[in-house]
Amino acid sequence: MIIEVFIPEHYDPDTAYPLLLLNDGEDMFGEGSWNMDRVLQGVISDQKIRPVIAAAIYNQGQRMNWYIPYEDRWITTNWGPYTPNASEYAQDIFDYVIPYMDENYSIDTTEVAILGASLGGLISTWMGLKFPEKIKYSAGLSGSLWVADYSIFSEVEGSYDSGQKFWFDIGTNEWNYYVPLYRELDQRGVIPGQNNFYYEVPGGAHIPSDWLQRIHLPLVAFFSSMENSEPESLEVVLECIPSQSTPGLYFRRLNPIVILTNGVEYSLAHTASYSVLSGEAGLGTEGSFKNNPQTEIEILVEYDSLSETVNVPIGWCP
Repeated sequence: MIIEVFIPEHYDPDTAYPLLLLNDGEDMFGEGSWNMDRVLQGVISDQKIRPVIAAAIYNQGQRMNWYIPYEDRWITTNWGPYTPNASEYAQDIFDYVIPYMDENYSIDTTEVAILGASLGGLISTWMGLKFPEKIKYSAGLSGSLWVADYSIFSEVEGSYDSGQKFWFDIGTNEWNYYVPLYRELDQRGVIPGQNNFYYEVPGGAHIPSDWLQRIHLPLVAFFSSMENSEPESLEVVLECIPSQSTPGLYFRRLNPIVILTNGVEYSLAHTASYSVLSGEAGLGTEGSFKNNPQTEIEILVEYDSLSETVNVPIGWCP
């Protein structure tokens, strides 16, 4: 495996640093890339996160083989053949990358994170679910969780009681429905807002420029320099999301986004409560709703001590 390493300014070899693993390492550091070295140093210098050491792992042209854990006929038909070697990729990280970093740098092997986008987000989330004893934090930005008909949703098993944290997000311009994974983790005791973060990004697209606008959020969620963080404000975004598979079908949603005192923002989905104040609407438990577009409705969204009333005007959303 080929890696590039980021070391924070004022590196102290007598201090053990969390280790951040970055998929698609070719695209991570330097100008013309994600510039993650600058991003990391920026959030460290601003004291938004504790200093970390990062290892960017090159995919070496093996993205599909290394990052996809499952057989998927659609991928084979549309993208070409591949061999699902996610388990081998993970094992190489455990056998070679982490030991190399431990031998050459001062890292805390109990605080290992992995982050990636798209297929890199899929493998990050998969490794966090499958190896909680080795991966403490996992972040998937626009992760391709749809692979093999969302098979990853069934991977939530075992124990996550050692402080594991999960971050996954999706833009509404690429929308897939990831709330079930959010709920599954919640039901396993991975607490939303503490260890479990799902962010439904209004208008977000499947492009690096959009990922970079929010890349600091999982970093702060994992490595915040604040000891405690509490809900500070609530914004409810009214969404009309076109189906990716059925032309003319739209999903009506309330997306309540809470902002914590450390700056992390994420969607509440099923953790908020919803009630109709006026008009008629059928409410889902996670923010979805059905209504007659020819009538006006008001919906109250509540979470903790925060609340917001949302007005749905006549004629909104086809």
